[in-house]
Amino acid sequence: MRRRWILPDERQKELARRLATEMDVPRPFAAVLVKHGIGTAADARAFLTPDRGVLNDPDLLPDIDVAIDRLSAAVLQGENILVCGDYDVDGITSVVVIKRCLEAAGLNVSFFIPNRLVDGYGLSEGGVLAARDCGASLIVTVDSGVTGHEEIEQARSMGIDVIVTDHHEPQDTLPNAVAVVDPKRKDSRYPYKDLAGVGVAFKVMAALAREHRDVAHAIDEVLDVVAVGTVADIVPLTRENRVLTTLGLERLRTTNNAGLRALMEVAGVEPTKARASHIGFALGPRLNAAGRLGDASIGVELLTTDDPQKAAEIARKLDQENRKRRSLEAGVLEDATRMIEESVDLNASRSIVLWSSGWHPGVIGIVASRIAKQYNRPTILLAVSDGVGKGSGRSIPGFDLHAALVECRDFLSSFGGHQHAAGVSLPVERLPEFRDCVETVVARKLTPEELVPVVEVDSLVTLSDCGFSLIKHMERMRPFGAGNPEPVFGTRDVKLISAKSVGNGHLKLTVAQDERVMDAIGFGMADSLDELRAGSGIVALAYVLEENTWRGVTDLQLRLKDVQPEEY
Repeated sequence: MRRRWILPDERQKELARRLATEMDVPRPFAAVLVKHGIGTAADARAFLTPDRGVLNDPDLLPDIDVAIDRLSAAVLQGENILVCGDYDVDGITSVVVIKRCLEAAGLNVSFFIPNRLVDGYGLSEGGVLAARDCGASLIVTVDSGVTGHEEIEQARSMGIDVIVTDHHEPQDTLPNAVAVVDPKRKDSRYPYKDLAGVGVAFKVMAALAREHRDVAHAIDEVLDVVAVGTVADIVPLTRENRVLTTLGLERLRTTNNAGLRALMEVAGVEPTKARASHIGFALGPRLNAAGRLGDASIGVELLTTDDPQKAAEIARKLDQENRKRRSLEAGVLEDATRMIEESVDLNASRSIVLWSSGWHPGVIGIVASRIAKQYNRPTILLAVSDGVGKGSGRSIPGFDLHAALVECRDFLSSFGGHQHAAGVSLPVERLPEFRDCVETVVARKLTPEELVPVVEVDSLVTLSDCGFSLIKHMERMRPFGAGNPEPVFGTRDVKLISAKSVGNGHLKLTVAQDERVMDAIGFGMADSLDELRAGSGIVALAYVLEENTWRGVTDLQLRLKDVQPEEY
């Protein structure tokens, strides 16, 4: 599908020229900084050297004082506590942060992770009953709970207090908990709204650490876990998240966490070279796999065990579950793609809402993400079972999916999430009405032009600009991820020397401009081959500049985001 390039405007170009001169850096690097919203040398220095000084005071979080008072009372009285999480990586790592820190304070801490297929998303009756059964007098929710009105009332009726820590959008009214710590509350004074659930859990423990020295020691030791949850939840790696991830990656490279070391071993990740991309594409999916297909509790067991042998066994099991997940995912993707080709008019439809009784509910979120990206439309997929459709939605840039669901809430039994991703549940007979409602909202808010896939190009450059010096400067921008994407450069008037298909549908090019010859690889882009061969031999490329080592020799290559024939 032909993509529309979004290029820097004249104001951004002028800012980049000034910044390059002021900082004595290559203009393409300055252009990347400007495209990322950094226009001054002072802002650039702050961005390129993330440190703890950027972290906000946890006392600014809503209800934090009440939460800390209740937790301190629990420490003083030696209460039993249940940490109630969610079944994704953010939920698993959030449980680990709270559990390790409270155990360091001497508390007896149990945990409950809901089963996706039995309990559903977030705080559930199962979690409340688990607290009762283990004699807990306090539940601490992580990455969930802000919409758990009924479950919290149930806990209260049993004499169990609840502290909610969450990062999802609250409803109009807050649950009747002892404390609801969520930076997205309407009355929140907290200046950064994009923390992951594990980030909120970390900040709560940071506040508690001021009162308890043992917690202060433990909290530094879980920074690697915080980085894993933050990156895996695809929250923007800006400001506070950037600092937490940077600090966490430093600890991950030398981690003493037996579970993380075992997970890196089965994933083929060299610890000393661990990057955010390894979390996103290797560690995160394996931790997620158990929760998608069954019981995510083993993820918590992995990250809390000190036994290397047990950690290795769990890591191998998670690796096997991940292989199974990938197979299921491929089947759902193939089925959903066929349904789109057969029944969705992409010229008329601005959203995609599909359902099937044959889909595994644990993988539809991943598939929804792939389809949303492929067709550049907000996408919701639902697995139907026992008269109920349970689904996951993924959005595209510029569209608030959670706000759309608010407008369609009359058809839903439950929903939750944020502007980029959400979960829904509704009776099967209301699915057609829900689909029509989503389409009406999307059609009102997105123009046809906004449905054309885009490539954000940070700077137009020549191939001669693409050297190791530029790579060295860009390394300072890591960690890359949501909110801080890898820089994308664009080059026009490039001569196509050769083009061929390699591997499983990948595109391999050799290109030249003036005296510079470079290789380019486009993963999954082999379908462009016929168009390129039929063209003039001159192409425009959008790409990530990266190092590639082959047989001990390191060179530069272009990892393609888009390639278009240029006609003359």
